[in-house]
Amino acid sequence: MNIMNSKSQAWFMDFAIALLLFTFTLAVYFSYTTNFQKQEKGDLDIMLSDAKSISSSLLLSGYPGDWDNITVIRIGIADEQKINATKLKTFKKMGYNSTKRKFATAYNYFVFFVNENGDVMNIKGICGSGYPLTNISYNIKSAYYYSDENDKFLKNFMNNTFHADIYFGDNPSDFNDIDSLISNISKYNVIVLEHPDLTTPNYNDLKAPIENFTSNGRLVMLSGQLTTSQGKNLLGADFYKKSGQSISDRNASVNNTDEYLSLAVGESFVFAQAYYIENTSGAAQFKQIMTFNTDGKNSLSKWSYGNGSVYFFSDFDVSFFNGNFVGVVEETAESAIEGTCAPISLAGIIPKKFVKTERYLDYNSKVVKMVVYLWQ
Repeated sequence: MNIMNSKSQAWFMDFAIALLLFTFTLAVYFSYTTNFQKQEKGDLDIMLSDAKSISSSLLLSGYPGDWDNITVIRIGIADEQKINATKLKTFKKMGYNSTKRKFATAYNYFVFFVNENGDVMNIKGICGSGYPLTNISYNIKSAYYYSDENDKFLKNFMNNTFHADIYFGDNPSDFNDIDSLISNISKYNVIVLEHPDLTTPNYNDLKAPIENFTSNGRLVMLSGQLTTSQGKNLLGADFYKKSGQSISDRNASVNNTDEYLSLAVGESFVFAQAYYIENTSGAAQFKQIMTFNTDGKNSLSKWSYGNGSVYFFSDFDVSFFNGNFVGVVEETAESAIEGTCAPISLAGIIPKKFVKTERYLDYNSKVVKMVVYLWQ
């Protein structure tokens, strides 16, 4: 009998110890879980506070009111609740780490805009700004045509940035030649013709389709020689090649600014080839942006044709310019296009924590939503 009592007492002691250990484990678990949840909630509160702070800053004009990337103390992209595209562009160009310091956040962020249909907006070529590895792309149909392997300065840009259809030369057996471009022209929003050097038959075939294309509100960018014939008219302008091709003949200077071209009055260039246009009655709102120094001929111009726009460049290849002229042209193409962007993708980014805020602004008299993503 005593043996049974001893066994019962031993079993009870083992059970009591096990129960105490189980209770202690539960207490530690729930205490840890509660503290973890509090910490998690605290981190999310801080992130949400940072996201709200960033969006609140962007809703204002910034400081000073005419800030640039050197003078900026506080980043703002809206004047009286209206998006200022110039400030947005400056914001986009600022270094990512620099903007994080200005926003006083340790977290990654990305800012973009959405229209009433839920489409990501393209505001003067900007789909969004912030974390550099965020995947953005333009939702636009474009075409690029070139006729010479030595004149294809914008080919990679058009292919990589706009995913353009590339057309080359005049080969009837090639499904991507000038005839193919003419056949498909109606499906595009932007066309770049780099030194097209068209034969007379091809010029005749292209003239009406591209003028109709532009009249319907599209963008055309042209460079170099249109045809070997002098004085051919296209899109309301007459195209010529300069008789002289010495350095002095190819030297040109900026005499007017343009909202999309990052060029300053007085800057000088030497084009690799000297071509020019003359304004005729069909070229409305004609602007001389750059002229040759020797004779004042138009080496870089912009005008309207119908509801569309045209840029002409003597060449995309220049020298004696303190900068990247091809980069300036690429930026012009990005800024001048209209339309929407592909949905913002965080592919490859696996955030531990993620928050977002939404605010409303005015752009071109329409209400748009500004979205700020913030993550760790």
